[in-house]
Amino acid sequence: MKIQTDGLQGTNPLETGRTQGVPHPGGSGANGSTVAGHEGDTVQISGISQQLADSNALDGKQRENRVAELAALYGKGQYQVNSAALSQKLVSNSISAGEGGAK
Repeated sequence: MKIQTDGLQGTNPLETGRTQGVPHPGGSGANGSTVAGHEGDTVQISGISQQLADSNALDGKQRENRVAELAALYGKGQYQVNSAALSQKLVSNSISAGEGGAK
């Protein structure tokens, strides 16, 4: 199979070690961070990705605390499963998974 590269910029096999420059509109700042590579290559991460990472870390900590709380209740013999709520969630998740999306 031959791949047609006519008219594409930067597809010359002799230029495989070179990257094309990308303008940086605002540089780095509160909205993101920019890391420069050894040959001028840069990677810019937006502020939203940092917010997502922070949120995931917070969710993980909350989950960890909840598991510890449940483990303590279970260890004392005080953990009681709400069978009605559990069965409703199982059926609801099963139905939504059948509709093409698991929740």
